[in-house]
Amino acid sequence: MRAVLVAFGMTLGLAAMWSAGCTVAPPPPEAEEQAGGAGDVAAVTDAGDVGTVTTGFASDLTPGAAPGCTSGLVQAAQGGNNFNASDVGFVTSEDGQRIAVPGPVHDGPFAVDVFNNCTGPGDNADYLSQLETVVIDEDGVEITGFIFGDNYFELYVNGQFVGRDPIGMTPFNSNVVRFRASYPMTYAVMGVDWGTHVGVGLEYDSFNVGDGGFIAYFSDGNGTHGDWRAETFYIAPLDDPSCVRTAGGRDSSFCIQATRPACAENDPSSCQALHFPVPPDWTAPEFNDSHWPQAIVWPPERVTGQRAYTGYTELFSNAEFLWTRNIRLDNLVLGRYTATGPRQ
Repeated sequence: MRAVLVAFGMTLGLAAMWSAGCTVAPPPPEAEEQAGGAGDVAAVTDAGDVGTVTTGFASDLTPGAAPGCTSGLVQAAQGGNNFNASDVGFVTSEDGQRIAVPGPVHDGPFAVDVFNNCTGPGDNADYLSQLETVVIDEDGVEITGFIFGDNYFELYVNGQFVGRDPIGMTPFNSNVVRFRASYPMTYAVMGVDWGTHVGVGLEYDSFNVGDGGFIAYFSDGNGTHGDWRAETFYIAPLDDPSCVRTAGGRDSSFCIQATRPACAENDPSSCQALHFPVPPDWTAPEFNDSHWPQAIVWPPERVTGQRAYTGYTELFSNAEFLWTRNIRLDNLVLGRYTATGPRQ
């Protein structure tokens, strides 16, 4: 077993073992599988941040969201895409650890559709009448939120699960939720850029590298902006994981293969992925996210041209698309923001 120390862009060979004091993964079974340790290669920041590298495709695949389209609309003129499954699987490191990919997807209520031509009617004009309020704080304010994720999202408010994307990958859809909560109000979003080749971050028969992003707007004026914080926890595909810099936040934008790694051309099963353990309390208001980088705002046209967003831009008001520094290699991104009151 060999390890790599990544600090301020410098790579040093050394022997390393997983520290007994490292953060364990969240309580749900699928998240427990993500608890990190020293694999065949480890990336370590100057602050002791440890990542595990795996090689090749995931096994033991199960559906993470809708197992198929039922509407019959995906080939129609509503702007739909072919269905692509959103499977969750496991990759295994050299020392036998099983890590959930693309991430710890959780069961929970699906958000109501604004547009869904896969398991819904396409444009859903009655979405407001279909909303049920998730009560987080009885004496809180009632808020409606609109969300679009490329590809998948889960929304938590003040540590409580509010809703998740009913379509894990494609076709693309947009959603709405309603909840009652008190300020200060901590929004926590898990975003997943899914792939059809689970475990190596590649998609379709051509083994392309996709991109990710999410946008949300809430009726109190809050929404996704550059004052959010965001961090990546699953980076793939990689030819050489040492290209990821981790001082001051994980940064895969230095990886020259971001357009198309050599492994995708030569042997996709040789592509590698870098994983970091998800903190068990990352959705909680008291979680300290000060060490996470500021989220990066991306122009809408860099993220999507899909009707599920472009046909409903007025619902998202002045909200902005967020991700990390690399929308192509960073596949599991957690974002957080605490609102102290309505946004003017």
